[in-house]
Amino acid sequence: MLRKERIFLFLVLLLAVIRGSSYIFIKNIIDSQSPFEIIFFRFFLTGIILLIFYIKEFKSLNYYDLIFGLLAGIFLFSAFAFQTYGLKYTTVSKQSFLTSLYIVIIPLLDFIFFKNKIKKNVIALFFLILVGLLFISFKDFEFSLNFGDILTILCALGFALNILLFSKIKKFNINVINITIIQMLAIGVLAFIFQIIFEKKVINFSMNFSLIYLILICTMLNFTIQNISQKYVPAHIMGLILSLEAIFGTVFAIIFLNETISQNFIIGTFLIAIAVILIQYFENKRGD
Repeated sequence: MLRKERIFLFLVLLLAVIRGSSYIFIKNIIDSQSPFEIIFFRFFLTGIILLIFYIKEFKSLNYYDLIFGLLAGIFLFSAFAFQTYGLKYTTVSKQSFLTSLYIVIIPLLDFIFFKNKIKKNVIALFFLILVGLLFISFKDFEFSLNFGDILTILCALGFALNILLFSKIKKFNINVINITIIQMLAIGVLAFIFQIIFEKKVINFSMNFSLIYLILICTMLNFTIQNISQKYVPAHIMGLILSLEAIFGTVFAIIFLNETISQNFIIGTFLIAIAVILIQYFENKRGD
């Protein structure tokens, strides 16, 4: 494995920590601001900040930048809309794990739409992760899936589509920063429209520490690094590493939100951690 690839793998791992921390900040403000307001501030302001810093690059915007950016915006907006609404009806721990379903969805979509075959050892590890995810959905050994959980699974589909889209950008003459700016602005505009349609009111312009952290760290830093990293990290590996956000999300929820953790959560966490470690072992062995 090349040194540059190893660096970006480490950065993606750091993103998993950041994404895991985002749940507690969303939970802190979900009762005072609507989901679409949170999404609007996170992404529209991120888009504006990036536009200011990269205005020279943005002037070279081409057709592919625009199309990829709009598609990425639609996919990511659907993911965060379902995720933010879902968090109103489920726990941080459970949502952080169910969101990780995108690691299973990515290779399936890649096979369905692009006929890319999945290696047998990868299939086995995906199955191991799926078992881990199912474990955390059981309560007292009875399967429990509420409305918030269903919304979160739809959120996982949106994340999978977004990651898969960016994995195909190498074939086109595009600028990742331009795509990211278009993506962020598109999400903000969609959030503004949906706020008016579903909440029957305009955006309430108020700011607090949780929202600032979500904007600067969990959105601007997170997705800029993620979009650039996908030039060096395959989509399925990206999904596997980012799935660790489920573990970090649960840890943060236990520490800061006093959420309780069951034996099933521990088992699920262990299975997912083992799978991610093994996939990294196979990838390193293949690259040697």
